[in-house]
Amino acid sequence: MSNPAPILLVGLGGAGCSIVGRLAPALPQEVKVALIDTDATTLQNLENAEVLQIGRALTRGMGTGGEPAVGLTALEADEPQLRRILNAYPLVVLVAGLGGGTAGGAAASFAAMATEAGATVLAFATIPFSHEGERRKRQASEALTKLAAKAHGLVVVENDLLLMQVPADAPLSASFAAADEWVAGSIRALASAFMPGALVPVDSASVRSILSQVGSPTLFTCGHGEGPDAAKLAARAACESSLSYGLGTTAKVGSLFVHVAGGEKLSATEAFEVVNMVRAKFGGEVTTLVGARIKPELGDRVEVAVLGASLPPPPKPKPKGKAGKGGKVVDDQQQIFGFATEESIRRGLFGSTPFTFIDGADVDVPTYIRKSIRLATGP
Repeated sequence: MSNPAPILLVGLGGAGCSIVGRLAPALPQEVKVALIDTDATTLQNLENAEVLQIGRALTRGMGTGGEPAVGLTALEADEPQLRRILNAYPLVVLVAGLGGGTAGGAAASFAAMATEAGATVLAFATIPFSHEGERRKRQASEALTKLAAKAHGLVVVENDLLLMQVPADAPLSASFAAADEWVAGSIRALASAFMPGALVPVDSASVRSILSQVGSPTLFTCGHGEGPDAAKLAARAACESSLSYGLGTTAKVGSLFVHVAGGEKLSATEAFEVVNMVRAKFGGEVTTLVGARIKPELGDRVEVAVLGASLPPPPKPKPKGKAGKGGKVVDDQQQIFGFATEESIRRGLFGSTPFTFIDGADVDVPTYIRKSIRLATGP
């Protein structure tokens, strides 16, 4: 491909293709779109995107049946074609719905391929609703751990958190639509930062500098406001968004990118007031990049997108100390005890392992906690 766009937006698997496919017609030319899936029906009637069906000889276009191992094998079968798609893009934004077979099995390996091709990888991963079943939740958890180790940045969108954005009596279709719109809105906000004609321009190299290392603890959030105090309302919405409280999200970051878009009445003072509010909430002491854009069609509406990351923590050094009984090294700095957290109380030694569900119950949690049995405290 000659003169490639600076951003490659990839929808992987059924959910990822669905979200990105709806976005594709409205995206600027600075964003190239690719849709990848094993299911042929997902990839039909899609325009403005490069389409690749993987694993055709393996699945015969029928999908993976929800098996991640099949999704990984399908990806590996078409690795040469995938590497050609990834060639020369500095920033790859991956959208994947975890919990199923294609994205669940292939997302981490795809992110690794993109990294090997020289791209910075920012992944958006959706986690299934609880009512979708424990098997999908467990598969999503396992896929998430693998993807976090391969992407430079990972934004986790928990559908259960987004469920709070719709009325309790809303139909199931509205719940899924709300989750999709949050992801789509986030990507639209990120993509608009790279369109020409910005009041304060940024480029993909700037975003790459924020996500400098694989496995960076990542923050992404967005919000909007309308009316006389639209800028303040948008900044407050971004700071309080449920996206900023998702799995794996870091509360404070060293490097921060804030993009502000508004109508013709948006002033520089308002834009930088937004930046100051975001910095007060999330940090950005090492680097803060600012992008701003006037979009007349927004009227009195202001939109804010925030991307932040910190360097991964350094590996823990090997303990130094004296040899104890049996020749075991005793760490001189080892704490005698640690403070309990809610998670450690509920799951104990199983806190860092995948959930084990039987008949819908997490059996790693002690029975008296699961069943809310109050233990006797007196003789």
